[in-house]
Amino acid sequence: MASPVEERCTAEIVRLHDAFVEWFTGSSDNTRDAYDSEIGSALSPSFSMVTPSGNVVPAVLLGERLRGAHGSHSERGIEIEIRNAQVASSVGLVHLVRYEEWQRSGGRPPVAETARISTALLREEEGNGPHGLMWMHVHETWMPEKGPS
Repeated sequence: MASPVEERCTAEIVRLHDAFVEWFTGSSDNTRDAYDSEIGSALSPSFSMVTPSGNVVPAVLLGERLRGAHGSHSERGIEIEIRNAQVASSVGLVHLVRYEEWQRSGGRPPVAETARISTALLREEEGNGPHGLMWMHVHETWMPEKGPS
């Protein structure tokens, strides 16, 4: 049985990735307010991400890329499924969470499926989003034989 912290962290991971799907498919409004309320406000100003290809992307650049990708999957669609989320370690109000992110795009049956294993550093911050968590860092790695073709 998952601990309350693990349940909150998992719920936040699913929530943010659901927001990505809405953003990429164009289901959400293409406004700065819509982006900030669902995605931008969840990321710490010092947030950084290591992509599966090894590039380090700071918060400002990631925000620019995400805002520019609104509706980029409006025709072919995209699905993101989070699997096997678990808190690997917690120190005070900071939690290191490991999860699998499975992406499918291109309709049914999916034309493309990729999967990555990710670790996220989340900090508890009261009043931040529905789960009170702030994203500090993410590191993604392609799962064996599940990278882009």
